[in-house]
Amino acid sequence: MGAKKGGKRGRGPPKKEKERSPPTQPLPEDEEWYEEVVDETPGDTGAFGGFEVRRPTMGQTEHAEGEQWERYFSKQYHGKADRKVESIEEDWDAAVPDFQWGDLLAGRRILPLGVQSLMVALPLLVMSGAMAWGGQSALRSMEGSAGAAVNLTLVFLALCLTTIAFIQIVVTSVNQAMRERSVRVDGPDITLLGWMGGFQVASRLFVEMILTFLLVWGIELAGLYLLVGGVPDLSIPALDPDNLSAGVLLYLLGAMGSAFAMFGVIPYAIQAAIDRA
Repeated sequence: MGAKKGGKRGRGPPKKEKERSPPTQPLPEDEEWYEEVVDETPGDTGAFGGFEVRRPTMGQTEHAEGEQWERYFSKQYHGKADRKVESIEEDWDAAVPDFQWGDLLAGRRILPLGVQSLMVALPLLVMSGAMAWGGQSALRSMEGSAGAAVNLTLVFLALCLTTIAFIQIVVTSVNQAMRERSVRVDGPDITLLGWMGGFQVASRLFVEMILTFLLVWGIELAGLYLLVGGVPDLSIPALDPDNLSAGVLLYLLGAMGSAFAMFGVIPYAIQAAIDRA
């Protein structure tokens, strides 16, 4: 069936391509940069296509601007970097720092630092004490395993808050020391944390530690459960060294793990506070 004349053109490429002559001169928008970039002067340089690319030339204004930027970056960054290197390397040759009698008076700062640390941790410590007291009250007022379960839950929350309070003390102290050093050496580059900022950092660090604490505390609670034969009331059980049962071994293993974890909180918090300052 033949195609109808005068109808719509069928699909597919055209039967014959249109021939277009190449442009004999650059487009109008190219005239602005063509003569500045392309060098068509004849020569024996052997350039590809018979032309070369002009090398950019810097005028007096661009040269002055470049010098201004160089002085700015040198003052803003390079000078500070040199001072940091000097401050880091200043006492590398000294094996042992010299002791001076005035250093005996430096320890007087433990009193204001102790008051400051207590004020930082006081809200969380008060909440922890209230939870522990509430757990003991529930243990005395409620009969059976329900009171022991409530006591266990409240004591666990109290331990969490107490740990966060001590982490907050460490984080705040490290942040304050780094802030004072930065003010003396480079300028106030480190932000001083407030109470809420220190609490947020301490809470985040505790979340990173929570799985380890749950592991060691779970082992200890499992040992107490086997020793008591029910939900423990968190009192120290009587251990018989002649009768080492599975409950005794789990309790001792969990207690040792808890002690190691608590001792590891301080260096972990210090390193994390320095790395994330």
